[in-house]
Amino acid sequence: MREGVQAWYLEGIDYTLAPTSLAALRAQARHTLASRSELVATEKWEHLFQGKRGALAAGWVFLEELVATMRGIATGSNGFFLISKNDVARTKIRPSQILPCVGRAKDVRHFVFTERDFHDLTGAGGKTQLLNLRDPLTVAERAYVDQGEASGLLARYLLKTRFPWYSMEQRNVAPVWAAVFGRGDLKFVYNEAGVRSLTNFHCVYPHNRDPQFMRALVFCLNSTTVRAHSKLHTRIYGGGLSKFEPKDVKAIPVPDLRRVSRERLAELSRSLDDMDTLSRRGQQTERAARWDELVQAAGRDAAKSRSVFQRL
Repeated sequence: MREGVQAWYLEGIDYTLAPTSLAALRAQARHTLASRSELVATEKWEHLFQGKRGALAAGWVFLEELVATMRGIATGSNGFFLISKNDVARTKIRPSQILPCVGRAKDVRHFVFTERDFHDLTGAGGKTQLLNLRDPLTVAERAYVDQGEASGLLARYLLKTRFPWYSMEQRNVAPVWAAVFGRGDLKFVYNEAGVRSLTNFHCVYPHNRDPQFMRALVFCLNSTTVRAHSKLHTRIYGGGLSKFEPKDVKAIPVPDLRRVSRERLAELSRSLDDMDTLSRRGQQTERAARWDELVQAAGRDAAKSRSVFQRL
């Protein structure tokens, strides 16, 4: 124990190939040693046990160099603040007091969330209308607020510290979303519809707001290569549920898209459309190898480039 912790790491096997004894584990798995100093200095240990300590590859950067991140909107009571289009009509809340919003990650199934996706979700009775109440309220709006007070909402922590309690936490629309929870890989979505999200997604704000740059970035983040890195920055809960914090997202390595050509950005951007289309058909894994090669090529381009990507 004075040296550290020994670990044996297995990857890419099914249960039929799992070792049945410690001796078999030692023979079959990758052996690693994490020192005490490494464990003390590192918040997450999985990458140490996998033996992945290497520095960033040439042409790659941590995502925090390209984006800012923060959590999505915390309402204090989703049931009160996020309602359907029919609820808006029933309560007679003015359109000026409403923001379009997505409140559930499962309502965003693919890699590009379009205006059509939002329209279909709203038309199907989805809760996509976020109350953004501001004084003065109409009689109908005051009646709705009174209902909330009568139900005990003022006792909730977030609401009792907010003034007025029925006002909404403000967030600029995030062009990119990162799923907070998942049972597989971390998923990034290009928010083409331009709507807001609750805490079901983290808000990602690329410093370069050119759509082609942002779409290329989303494509890279959803590639198998980058997803393998993202797994090292998760918190794993019971049943295999993974959780990502905003700071976890910023630690993901990606190709430095500031240093690639416009032609490469255009290719990556088009590939996001390809990825999204195949996802909608249930065929997204068919071109994974090709997509990974494009991401690796972007990293090689960035490594060769001497000039930082020019803002468009």
